Amino acid sequence: MSDSDTTGRRVVLWMYAAAVATAGVFGYVLGVIVYAGSGTAGPLAQGATPDYGSVGPVVFELTPVNLAVFGVVAVGVSLGVGLAAIIVVSERVDSVA
Repeated sequence: MSDSDTTGRRVVLWMYAAAVATAGVFGYVLGVIVYAGSGTAGPLAQGATPDYGSVGPVVFELTPVNLAVFGVVAVGVSLGVGLAAIIVVSERVDSVA
C-alpha cells in the first residue's frame, strides 16, 4: 500500500466522520426547532402529549438528544455498511494484485 492510498483512505474516513457528526447536529437542531427542547412546548409540536418515533421495535420520545442519536445511528449504519464493503473489496483486490 502506497502513501497516497493511506491518505485517500484517511480522507474517506474523515468524510464519513463528518457526515455522521453533521447528521447528529442536524438531528439536534431539528429537535430544538420542533420541540424547543422541552417536549410538547415547541412551536411546531402538535397536541399535549409528547410525540414518539419508532424504528422497527424500538420506540423513542422525540427530543433533541434522541433525534441527534437517531441521526448518528441512521447515517452511521447506512454509510458504514457501504464503507465496510468497499474496504473489504479493496483489501482483497490489493492482496490479489
